[in-house]
Amino acid sequence: MTASAVCLHCGAPLPGCRCRRRRPWLAAVLGLVPGLGHLYLGQVVRGVALLGSAGLLEVLGTDLDLSVVGAALGVPMELGGMGLVAYSVLDAYRSARRLNRG
Repeated sequence: MTASAVCLHCGAPLPGCRCRRRRPWLAAVLGLVPGLGHLYLGQVVRGVALLGSAGLLEVLGTDLDLSVVGAALGVPMELGGMGLVAYSVLDAYRSARRLNRG
C-alpha cells in the first residue's frame, strides 16, 4: 500500500489540490494601495470598500485643498489617508495569516 501525498492545508491529494496558500508579506505589500491586498486574498467586498474609501478621501482632499475649509481640514484628510493605508496593510497581513490557518 502506497501513501499518496496530501496538501497540508486542506488535506486533498496534491495533484488535485486547488487551495492556495496566501503569502502574508505579499498581501501587506499590495495593501500599500488600499484594497489590493484584500482583493489578492479573495475578499472582494472589503477590497472594493477600501479602494473606494481611498478614492473618496483623495477626491475630497483635492476639492478641499482648493477652498478656505481645506486649510483647516487639509492635515486631518492626509492623516486619514495614511491611517487607511496603515489599516489596509495590517489587516491584509493578518487576514492572510488567518486564512492560512484555516
